[in-house]
Amino acid sequence: MGINLWGLVSQAFVFGVMLIVLAKWAFPALMKTMDQRERVIREGVDNAEKAKREVAEAEKRVEALLDQARRDAQDAIAKATLAAEHVRRDIELDAQSRARDIISQAERRIQQEVAQARSQLRQEVADLAIQAAEHVVGNSMDQTTSRKLVSEFVTQSRDLQC
Repeated sequence: MGINLWGLVSQAFVFGVMLIVLAKWAFPALMKTMDQRERVIREGVDNAEKAKREVAEAEKRVEALLDQARRDAQDAIAKATLAAEHVRRDIELDAQSRARDIISQAERRIQQEVAQARSQLRQEVADLAIQAAEHVVGNSMDQTTSRKLVSEFVTQSRDLQC
């Protein structure tokens, strides 16, 4: 096998020099770059985990806010429903009160009209009675006396009917 000792020693020497040069200048630079890259990657992973936690916390806050908004909306709806019920009841009571007022006014008007009709009927009955009496008697009595007699007659008739 013919090993050249001088070639082997020179190659070993060159390999050692290269190893020393690489160990002194190249490996530290490579290690420094590798450490920086590792640090950047670690920071990225840490930041990603931190962002993930923050997103989870934000989701919890959003969910809590949504729950609170739902409760507030339900409270507002309940209050609005209650207020609407009060307004409905007030309107209903007002309408009933107005209806009673209208009915009482109508009753008063009817009573006035009945009283007016009775008075007018009495007047007409008196006039008819005077005409009948004039026709039967054949001569005319004076107007004042006739009215007095008829008024007494109507009053007596009414007293007898009641």
